[in-house]
Amino acid sequence: MSNDGRMLANIVKNVHKRLRQEFYKTGDMESVWMNHCGNMTCLKKYASSMHKLATEHWEQLRVSNPATSRINWTWSFLQYYFFTGGLELHRQKSNSDAEWPKLILKESKVTVLDVGSCYNPFGEYEELDVLSIDLCPAVESVYQCDFLKVPLGKTTVIDGQNVLSLATNQFHCIVFSFLLEYFPSPSQRWTCCEKAQQLLLREGILIIITPDSKAAHSNAKVMRSWREALSAIGFKRIKYEKLQHAHCMAFRKNSVEPELKAEDRELLASKMYIPQDFYNPSDSSENEEKDEIKFTEAELAEGFTNLPMFDE
Repeated sequence: MSNDGRMLANIVKNVHKRLRQEFYKTGDMESVWMNHCGNMTCLKKYASSMHKLATEHWEQLRVSNPATSRINWTWSFLQYYFFTGGLELHRQKSNSDAEWPKLILKESKVTVLDVGSCYNPFGEYEELDVLSIDLCPAVESVYQCDFLKVPLGKTTVIDGQNVLSLATNQFHCIVFSFLLEYFPSPSQRWTCCEKAQQLLLREGILIIITPDSKAAHSNAKVMRSWREALSAIGFKRIKYEKLQHAHCMAFRKNSVEPELKAEDRELLASKMYIPQDFYNPSDSSENEEKDEIKFTEAELAEGFTNLPMFDE
């Protein structure tokens, strides 16, 4: 990556690190997030940096090496699942006696909610009906919305460029691309996943892409923990692939969200950790890069089964 690209990436990373530092110091997730959302200077700089990083640097890599692109990966999976028989295949694999309703595409389009979209990268695909939302949009085709706080209801309500509510059981696909690691708390990541469960139609797909430039097995324990947590609310992971710089996962909504006790929800939320949650945020970035989650031999073996192109 060029010097300009590294500078932009550092701006993004430093925002994430500052949020972790503030959460580490105060333990007050709500106030940390509220203060962050009110800091428009920081939000605009982050949005501008992320937009430029994605469109000027990652886009070049997408063209020169398509196999590294999270956008290409997501579009390829959606084509497979919704248009070339993947849905029917996984319906058969489910071995369920339930009467599955026909998943109807509106005007033959897949409805997509792209959360933390920044610049609406999926808007280029005619087969997708995309609602792109972001805390601080970088382009006009993205609507302003705090996904953590936005209420859910019977209808999606948009006022100008602001999303006031989102409709439950409306979307065929929800995309969390480089989203969950933005949040400093596992419980915030868990809230996002619970909301996705409510917003998706049954048999809909949750795409989660999270950055990681290490070998596929290095953070296998983290990916397994996420899979276990999401399984508890009716999500089955049906695709995993480790790209050069990211883990790419597709989860299928197999059932409605079960009723969970408060203690169960707290335990599941704790499973949505990332390696940085265990670092002292005052440590240098170099120390963070050297450390990784420790795992057993069995977990290491599982990690190698998660190498690219292994379907669940």
